[in-house]
Amino acid sequence: MSAAQATAPRTTGALATLRAEPAYARLLLGGFISGVGDWFNTVALLGLLLRLTGSPLAVGASLAIRSAPRLLLAPAAGALADRAPRKLIVVACDILSVLAALSFLLVTDASRVWLVWVGLTALVALGAFREPARAGITPALVRPESLAGANALEGMAGGSVMLLGAALGGLVSSWLGPDLAFIINAASFAISAALTLSVAIPRTPPTRARGLAALVEASAIIRRSPALRLLLALAILWPVGGGATNTLISVYGAQVFHAGDQGIGTLYAAIGVGLLLGGLVAPRFAHRPQLALAAAFVADGALQVAASRAPWLGLAALGIGLSTVAAGIGNANASTILMRESPPDAIGRVFALEDALSSVTFTLSVIASGALLSVIAPRTLGALAGAIIAIGGLLTALAARRMLWDEG
Repeated sequence: MSAAQATAPRTTGALATLRAEPAYARLLLGGFISGVGDWFNTVALLGLLLRLTGSPLAVGASLAIRSAPRLLLAPAAGALADRAPRKLIVVACDILSVLAALSFLLVTDASRVWLVWVGLTALVALGAFREPARAGITPALVRPESLAGANALEGMAGGSVMLLGAALGGLVSSWLGPDLAFIINAASFAISAALTLSVAIPRTPPTRARGLAALVEASAIIRRSPALRLLLALAILWPVGGGATNTLISVYGAQVFHAGDQGIGTLYAAIGVGLLLGGLVAPRFAHRPQLALAAAFVADGALQVAASRAPWLGLAALGIGLSTVAAGIGNANASTILMRESPPDAIGRVFALEDALSSVTFTLSVIASGALLSVIAPRTLGALAGAIIAIGGLLTALAARRMLWDEG
C-alpha cells in the first residue's frame, strides 16, 4: 500500500458513484449494453454451430478462440493503450466490432462455418485492445474517492450482463432466430461507441517507451510496487483453482445433480447474483484493499469446497453464489489496487500483462481439469480447486500483513 493510498479520501459507494460521476455512468452504460449484446451473440453462435456442424468439437473450438488472441495480443494492446488516446481506441474497437458482429449473418450453411472463426477471432482481438484502454480511462475519469465504487460497479455490471444477456439471448435466438441476436449485438457496439464519444475524457500523457522497452518498463513498475507484485502472484495462482471451478459448473448441474440444462442455468444464475452482490458491498472494504483481497479469496475457496460437498443443487448454488460474492469483492479491490499503484501512463501495460498471465493460467487449468475429470470425481476436483484458491488467499494475507507492518 502506498502512502497516497493510506491517506486516500473516504470511499464513495457503488450506487453513490453513479450519481457522483455522470460521465463514468455513461461509459459504464456503454460497456453494459455491449456486454449484453455479447451474450446474445454467444448463445446464438453456439446454437448455430451445433445446428450446422452437429459437432460439440466446433463449440469447444469457438470457446478456445476466445482465449488465444487475448494471450497473443495483450502486450501490444497494453502498449497501445499507454501511447494512443484511450477514448479513440475504445470507439474504434466498438465500430470495428459492429462489422465483425454482422459478419455472422453470412453464415447460412455448413460451408461457411469458417466465417464464424474469422468473425469470432476479430471480436476477441478487438476486445483485447479495448479492455486495457478502458481500464486506463476509469482512473482518469473519476475522482479518487470514487475509484473503488467504479470498480465495484464493473463487477455488478458483469453479474447483470450474465443474468440478462444469457437469458434474453437464449429467448431471442430460439424464438426469432440467431440473425436477430447478431444484429442486436452489432447495435450494442454502435450504442457503446456513441456513449463513449459523448464522454469528455482527460488525456493522459503517453508513455515514451516503445516496443519491448514498454513491456520492460511495465515489468519494472510491478517489481517496484509490493502491492502490484502481490496482484501478479494472485493473478497467476487464483486461476489454477478458478479454471477448475468454472469447468465444474456444467458438470455439477448436469452430472452430479442430474438436473440437465436447468441445473447448469441455476448455477450460472447464482454466479450472476453473486457478482451483483459482491460489487454492491466491495467499497465497504476499500480502506484496506490488500487484506480485503486476501480475505475474499480465502472465503471464495472455502465456499467452493463447501459447494463441492453439497447434497442438493440448491445448496450448491448457494455455496457457489456466496463464493462469487467473495470473488467479486476480491476482484473489485484488485482493480482498485492496480489503478492506484500504476502510473497513469502505464495502466494499460500493467493491466494487459497481469491479464495475459492470468488468462494463460486459467486456460491451462481448464484444459487440465477436463483431463483430470476422467480420473477424479467432480466433487473431489471441486474440493481441491477450492483449497488452492483458499491457500492463495492465505498467502496473500501473509504478504499483505507484512507490507502493512513494513509501512507502519
